[in-house]
Amino acid sequence: MKVPFLFALFLACANASALTNKFKNLIPSFATGYIINGEDAEPQSAPYIVSLSSSASSHSHKCGGTIIAKDWILTAGHCIATAVGMGVIAGLQKRSQVDENTQSRVVDFGRVHESYSGSVGPYDIAILHISEPFEFNERVQPATLPHREEIHSGETHLYGWGQTRWYIFTAAQTLQTVQTEVVEWNECKETLPEGAPLHETNVCSDSLQKGISACNGDSGGPLVKEINGGPSELLGIVSWGYIPCGVSNLPSVYTRVSAFIDWITKIQSAYYILH
Repeated sequence: MKVPFLFALFLACANASALTNKFKNLIPSFATGYIINGEDAEPQSAPYIVSLSSSASSHSHKCGGTIIAKDWILTAGHCIATAVGMGVIAGLQKRSQVDENTQSRVVDFGRVHESYSGSVGPYDIAILHISEPFEFNERVQPATLPHREEIHSGETHLYGWGQTRWYIFTAAQTLQTVQTEVVEWNECKETLPEGAPLHETNVCSDSLQKGISACNGDSGGPLVKEINGGPSELLGIVSWGYIPCGVSNLPSVYTRVSAFIDWITKIQSAYYILH
């Protein structure tokens, strides 16, 4: 996300009143491009991630997305202005290195969830169809979808390109990753400031006070459960968080994919009927 202003750093010995004032200064914001205090991802460790741009004719990274089938991608609703004509690049490791190992595609159909308001809040999900299927190989593979209404716990991983420190405004060229933990929903709600737009269809993760920001991963990008010997499972889509996350140490908020399995199936079915 573009940070519009700098927050004062709080002393570790700050009292309860200071902590309350800190929350008053924090605002929920979209996460448009950063992983804070992450590390370079191993090549091919996230073959399901794609880079999205507003136009296929001139690719400029806008958001992340996740391959769920040879011709389908999930991303955040706030990443979509006009879906048709968007560019998609799969197989990237370095964000600007588009070559014979990457696959470029054009979006020919897309839908943002009908209940999404366009602002920070719930139902922040969109599904995109590409005009030509991906060719799956070691660099390009789908993530699996969770079971309907499945609730996850434990260790997860976030992937994305972007700023590696909240105070350094230069995006990382290499795909970044961080390890994080799922936060139980009620605990997440209690931890976030009063009035946070948290919804039952969200899932939260936390860096466990390590100054690692998961909420600042690429908007639309994947929060996954990695499975030894099998494909990663898509738990969440990066939606929003409080800025600057690496300082605030608050949970990060994602669209919980398991809440939208029926919606995904409905949109795919409608596409095939029309086409």
